[in-house]
Amino acid sequence: MHNLQRRVYEKAPVFLQNILLSLEGYRKTKNVYGDVYYSHLIELANKNHLKEEEVRKYQEKELRKLIQHAVNNSPFYKEFYKGIDIAEIQTIEDLKKLPVLDKETLEKNINFIHTNHRSSIIRILASNKTGKPLKFLFTKEDIQKRIALRDFFRKQHGAINLEMKRASFSSRWLIPTKQQKNLLWRNNFYMKQRLYSAHYCSEQNAELFVSDLEEYKPDFIDGLPSALFEIAKYINKNKVILSFKPIAIFTVYEKLYSHHRREIEEAFGCPIRDQYFSSEGVPLISECVKGKLHYNLFSGVLESSVEGDMIVTCFTTQGTPLIRYNIGDELKLIKNQTKCECGSIHPVIEYINTSVPEYLQSKSNGKLTSIYFSRIWSNFPEGINKIQFIQNSEESIDVLIEGTENYTNAITESIHNTMEYLFGRDMTFNIRIVDEIPYLTEKDFHLVVNNVASRKYLC
Repeated sequence: MHNLQRRVYEKAPVFLQNILLSLEGYRKTKNVYGDVYYSHLIELANKNHLKEEEVRKYQEKELRKLIQHAVNNSPFYKEFYKGIDIAEIQTIEDLKKLPVLDKETLEKNINFIHTNHRSSIIRILASNKTGKPLKFLFTKEDIQKRIALRDFFRKQHGAINLEMKRASFSSRWLIPTKQQKNLLWRNNFYMKQRLYSAHYCSEQNAELFVSDLEEYKPDFIDGLPSALFEIAKYINKNKVILSFKPIAIFTVYEKLYSHHRREIEEAFGCPIRDQYFSSEGVPLISECVKGKLHYNLFSGVLESSVEGDMIVTCFTTQGTPLIRYNIGDELKLIKNQTKCECGSIHPVIEYINTSVPEYLQSKSNGKLTSIYFSRIWSNFPEGINKIQFIQNSEESIDVLIEGTENYTNAITESIHNTMEYLFGRDMTFNIRIVDEIPYLTEKDFHLVVNNVASRKYLC
């Protein structure tokens, strides 16, 4: 939401907030669920039964298109590939002739990596390595194809977006501070979606969420596993027998741990289908009915470096091409691929390891992972150069900011209000403007630093 929309939403009664969210959903569907979305959905269904050789040919064709597009339209890639005969890059094996793009290089050159697409949509993302807001551009075609890939994956498990009732446990701002705390969800009627505030998913509020889920009876559920875990613990502890059974639960954005999976699947009586689909632009990695992770050949190319780093090339990054990008997570592909029992020709991933989510501890609202903090400054990309959130005690949070010349007191006030919303008013927040935020080590920067508790799994 833009600032004006947010102010209107904040003062509106709940029924009007539902209408505003539904209008936003209507607008979103016009941008996201367009002709490209539906044609790509059909294309994915038609190509789902192709032989592996035919799929590989399609993958190589898309690879050549992306590389040519990057060289023709991105000032960075034109220079980055100087001296390399792009015409020689014809196969997946040839891709190794191109240099790897590391995070540091991407962050320094992000504006030159952007292509000249006028229809690009700006997405602003956090980087835990630098704390700087990065602008990733995606074209409407990129967005629609990415959503089609996600929805096709869900459809294979029986969940049809926009047609079935969906419950989403979201980290987005939904519940104004001054409103009653017993209505911790809102409705997007147009998209048949009930949005539950993951921020309030705690032991104290779990009964409220379970009661409303019983009334709503969603066909499928998606959202943050840490939020769903809190609800599942309550269901299992109190031996609640739900009157509905979702088709499946799709976890997003956070790492899914085995103890999360056990608790959630036991509570809801349905399978979790995990996926890895980073906002930066990564080929779709999703779980099949046999519990194996596959990477989708129609969405890009995955490589594993000698050190085990995940190297990604994503076809839906026309606005900010990502070619042989070291995303920083660990990946191990099965060397001698055999066809999975599920029947898919897409390669099986033996091992993928994402970083443990960093968190800060509130006194009354539980743990808050870095996903919440990355959104705080996303409204002020021109005013903040770098930001860091540090917890040295249970009573307070320090917020260090490297401001730009566009930084104002209004930004400080907005950040303070957001911190109060997230943590509650029983903590203090020390917001300081500094010349430079120090790194923890020579090359190690963290958006979130918890000096009270050692890093551990969310449990």
